[in-house]
Amino acid sequence: MAYADIIRDAIDRRKVLELRYKDVARKVRPHILGYVGEGELALSGWQISGTGAGWRLFHVNDISALSKTEQSFHGTARGYNRNDPAFSRIIDRI
Repeated sequence: MAYADIIRDAIDRRKVLELRYKDVARKVRPHILGYVGEGELALSGWQISGTGAGWRLFHVNDISALSKTEQSFHGTARGYNRNDPAFSRIIDRI
């Protein structure tokens, strides 16, 4: 399964993702999948472990491992903007 498919399923089912990004293991509540900058696929999510909690933007090409967990989350994280201006095109979102 391609990373984009895993991310979309996690967004739709509200499942926490485990990923390795820039050599750091992280857990993320995914909120938006779409294109940023020069058409790079990116994930916006609330990081719950890794390098501290908070909003992060992950370029999918820089993710070296990705899996969906069975850990669920409800609602959106504080400060969520469903029309995040960082994205030129949104594929999926909460």
